[in-house]
Amino acid sequence: MTECHLEFNQLTLDMASVGVMNDVSATGSSGIQPDLPVELVWGLPGGLGPHWDPVSSTAEIPGVLPPPSEVESLYGAAAALPPLNEDPKYAALFADVYEVSVRNGQVLAALTRSNGHLRSFAYGHFWSWQEQNYSWAYELNESLGDAAPHLEWTYALNLLARDPDWKSTGIGRRTLEGWLGGVSGYACWLQTDDIDSPARRIYSSLGFVELGHGPQAPNGQPGLVMFRPPVL
Repeated sequence: MTECHLEFNQLTLDMASVGVMNDVSATGSSGIQPDLPVELVWGLPGGLGPHWDPVSSTAEIPGVLPPPSEVESLYGAAAALPPLNEDPKYAALFADVYEVSVRNGQVLAALTRSNGHLRSFAYGHFWSWQEQNYSWAYELNESLGDAAPHLEWTYALNLLARDPDWKSTGIGRRTLEGWLGGVSGYACWLQTDDIDSPARRIYSSLGFVELGHGPQAPNGQPGLVMFRPPVL
């Protein structure tokens, strides 16, 4: 991992869900196809390297990871709305984290596209404590205490976002389900705000349970770490 990734990793894990706050299955609004197929895309072991040349979704080529600019646009649109009301600089930050992750390590992404646009996106990476040599991971380990070993050899969900125009279509939930299917056989986890929210209820409905608390989340309080045992 580069220093850039170490610096930003806290933010990616703190904001594991954006734009899925009201993402329940329903018929989409006019022109929206709620049954878009969810595509799983693996990065290369060791990363795609400095010469990765991202391919735009407008090319409609399956099996490729989306460009950081599209992740930034998707996240920014979702995070600009209540309850987050985030400054656009955070979308740029998360896009930078994603780019560094793709170039320097293997990621798994689940996504949907339509009409040349990225509509939903989730990604994460394998987690081993030995590889997490930076301050946020040290704080997480200390905060979890005896529960920390549960995260060894798991997958961390870094980001989940959905186009706000596709609210109430269920596409965010299906994207998360697709990502979970890609890591079946492994436990996985995320950190989110410790508040009652539709996103948190989605996590619970998909088998995530409260494991403990980690470093400070964006709301200024200790983040809630949610853990999902392996599903064989």
